[in-house]
Amino acid sequence: MTFVSKFLYAVSSLVLFHSGFSSYEFHHLLKLDSLKSSHFFWSKLPRDIKYETYAGLLLFVLAVFTSFEKLQYLPIHSDHGMIISQGNYLKEIALNKATNVDNLVGSNPNGDIIFSPSFVDIHAKRKLSREWASNNEKKEK
Repeated sequence: MTFVSKFLYAVSSLVLFHSGFSSYEFHHLLKLDSLKSSHFFWSKLPRDIKYETYAGLLLFVLAVFTSFEKLQYLPIHSDHGMIISQGNYLKEIALNKATNVDNLVGSNPNGDIIFSPSFVDIHAKRKLSREWASNNEKKEK
């Protein structure tokens, strides 16, 4: 957690505490005034207390987002136990250069994933099954 996020947490908690206390005071004074007078009415919360609460909530949300740490990963091969942090990713591999030999030979290293059998001609299969069915009917008679 950075200093900025800690500072925003502190300020937002103070602002929210102050707005809550101001709301308590307002309602307390409203009760006292209503006991003195014969008519009882409810008044809305003043705008400045509402705005103070909104500002406190906004600061709290900003504090939450600034408290996120940078992502860190463990490397695949740890020679020195070094942790890869954000921005120090593994180098990209040009797959077309890595598979030049396989492409020339006609082999596909990802064959299990992308291999699909050739499509079946359904009309030819139906014709064969009709012929088979008609031949079996003739044999049974």
